[in-house]
Amino acid sequence: MRMIEVRDLSCIFSGSTLRGRALTAVSPLSVSFRKGGRYAIVGESGSGKTTLARMLAGLQKPHGGNVYVEGRPVFGRRRAGKSHFKQVQLIQQNSAGALNPKMTIGKAIEEPLLCFFRLSRQERRKRCEELLALCNLPADYYRRLPSELSGGEQKRVAIARALAAEPACLIFDEATNGFDLPLRKKIMEEILDLQEKLRFTLIFITHDMELALAAADHILVMRDSVLVEQAAFGGDHAVFQNPYTKLLLAASGLAEPINQYERNA
Repeated sequence: MRMIEVRDLSCIFSGSTLRGRALTAVSPLSVSFRKGGRYAIVGESGSGKTTLARMLAGLQKPHGGNVYVEGRPVFGRRRAGKSHFKQVQLIQQNSAGALNPKMTIGKAIEEPLLCFFRLSRQERRKRCEELLALCNLPADYYRRLPSELSGGEQKRVAIARALAAEPACLIFDEATNGFDLPLRKKIMEEILDLQEKLRFTLIFITHDMELALAAADHILVMRDSVLVEQAAFGGDHAVFQNPYTKLLLAASGLAEPINQYERNA
């Protein structure tokens, strides 16, 4: 069952270059995301993957095309509106920057509860503590400030806040960027465990092909605003045919280096 469908979606930023020329961030593309699936959108910096993620989340208006969540358009006159922001949550790369430094952890997590649900103060507090526990954080973090937490803990708070909306889809923009290897592994394990428990659609935005293959069962590869390849992945690298995808695999040590002819194709 399709949860999100993208039809001819594109994004152009006018006057974004030094010479004032328009910049194509995402060339027209169509793709769908099934309910409960695990996806990774992979590409180098500037490939358009984060812009695509922001359009999926309803935070960036497209130049053309549209995003449909359970059949309802995100943009346009008949857009899904507030309900879309409940269904699709984007967890940004910089978790610390996404948290209000003057707001306690408890209040930050309760924001979506206030926005989307009619809960009493006691009910919100109870639900907040449940979400803290779900994300492996102590209940007494309710009264702490973001500055009192480590980077990994801030990431868990961002996840808890997103889960408070009870979304059908979570999008992670560079979920583990900036963390050391043990913490990266732990955060990824926790995210995948949450997805297994709650069955939301999971979309990773990443430059790391190794992470993408370890976490997702469907890989989308972007290069210079273009979706160059998409493939279901079950452990066999042979499913990837595009030379650029093969280059990413080789750069990550996941495949033999491709020859110069393929590299320039």
